[in-house]
Amino acid sequence: MTRRKIKENLRVHFNNTLLTEVFDSMIKTNYKIIDFGEYIAYQFKTNSGNQYDLEFHYSEENIYTDLDNNIKLGDILKTNKETIPCFDIAFTLSKIKNKENPDEFEIDTNLNEEFELMGRITFIISEIINDSKYKLFIIGGDSRRNRLKIYENMFKNNFINLFDLYYGKSQFHSGKSLFIIRK
Repeated sequence: MTRRKIKENLRVHFNNTLLTEVFDSMIKTNYKIIDFGEYIAYQFKTNSGNQYDLEFHYSEENIYTDLDNNIKLGDILKTNKETIPCFDIAFTLSKIKNKENPDEFEIDTNLNEEFELMGRITFIISEIINDSKYKLFIIGGDSRRNRLKIYENMFKNNFINLFDLYYGKSQFHSGKSLFIIRK
């Protein structure tokens, strides 16, 4: 598909800017793994020198979580255990001091490097999911932004053969979440 066709087929807002691209490329990225105990951060820099953390928080999601069309998470994963181990994925600037404060943690960066960021995130995620035994990853969303749509497009374009995608209400996020389930 040509870039022009891609631009005609998808229009997504990000950081209050209209984007007309599909996130379908990986950018080889050097990263440092930092174990914070409660979560693991994959820290990397962009070409502009900004430093980011792609975080994987270990958690467990309830099997009775409702997903699209009232399907239960446990039914998709074919389990009757009460909870499913998962990684909750978060992304932020490394310099954020208080990651428990949503006003700091969830702020848009507006640094005009979305394409580079998504290419680097895609590369890191591809490295992690190949080594991971987990069947479930969750990305929480914010209804004011289209972040989940951007991540959905990234997974559809790069990992559709590995994962099914569902929307639902995670016990850990206030808005809807994207449930990424290994096939």
